[in-house]
Amino acid sequence: MYAVIGAGPMGLATARNLQKLNIPFVGFELHSDVGGLWDIDNPHSTMYETAHLISSKQMTEFKAYPMRDSVACYPHHSELRQYFQDFADQFDLKSRYEFSTRVISASPEGDGWRVISECNGAHQSRLFDGVLIANGTLHKPNMPTLPGEFAGQLMHSSEYRNPSVFKDKRVLIVGCGNSGADIAVDAVHHAKSVDISLRRGYYFLPKFIKGRPIDTLGGKLKLPRQAKQRMDAAMIRMIIGKPSDYGLPDPDYRMYESHPVVNSLVLHHLGHGDIKPRRDISGIKGHTVSFSDGESSDYDLILMATGYLLDYPFIDRKHLNWPATQHAP
Repeated sequence: MYAVIGAGPMGLATARNLQKLNIPFVGFELHSDVGGLWDIDNPHSTMYETAHLISSKQMTEFKAYPMRDSVACYPHHSELRQYFQDFADQFDLKSRYEFSTRVISASPEGDGWRVISECNGAHQSRLFDGVLIANGTLHKPNMPTLPGEFAGQLMHSSEYRNPSVFKDKRVLIVGCGNSGADIAVDAVHHAKSVDISLRRGYYFLPKFIKGRPIDTLGGKLKLPRQAKQRMDAAMIRMIIGKPSDYGLPDPDYRMYESHPVVNSLVLHHLGHGDIKPRRDISGIKGHTVSFSDGESSDYDLILMATGYLLDYPFIDRKHLNWPATQHAP
């Protein structure tokens, strides 16, 4: 008997594979339903109302359970939630899960693992042959210390739900991963002004090329990693140019050595002046933010799109292959 922690996409995939192999398991899920962060009603989700998948449905769906034809190429989070709920129903996975249940601890004991769980205040202790951890990486915000005290509103992207928070405000987005880029585009339509501060460069990819999702192109010819990196980077430069063409720093690493930003609109708004690029923050005093290039500006709201820290509070770090400085993008 095995324990599966989490009922998001990875937890469900794990559960389905154990089921197919007739390996008995018990699933544990903190929320009352499946879907993980894709269920915006999950109080532990960091989803925002305008979020869509950044990989295409063709490259994301379970092969044994394709998404409906009516689902968009890049589905809205509500479509993903429904898909994972339908998947769990199709294979009767929910019956294997204990919902609204928190795993308190998982520790080795003899040849197995002792798992202590809690539901409605009652604790239960069980011994399993093994534990499969699938509780996700996008839960605990990475909130860097800023160089000074900001007098306006400070929030992390994990708190962001609706673009109305930006209405008539001077907004600074810090970081430009996929969430940061999405949120910056949201802010354009509501804020008085939108700036975005980057300390490093990113590769930006359009969502579509010739009408097809970018991640569905290629693949027929297998190339060595370095050759593919060079070829894809050259193709992207030819199509959309370099980040520095839009006032952003160019990446100092090769394509795919860090997750690219899949966003067709952030460069559009940078090119139209709707979003102003800024360098790394060097100081903050009141509402005034200074940048490493000597420029400064005043803001009402700073949103930190600075990623997440890996967080597995139920297991001792020594049992995991987990570098001390590693964090989720």
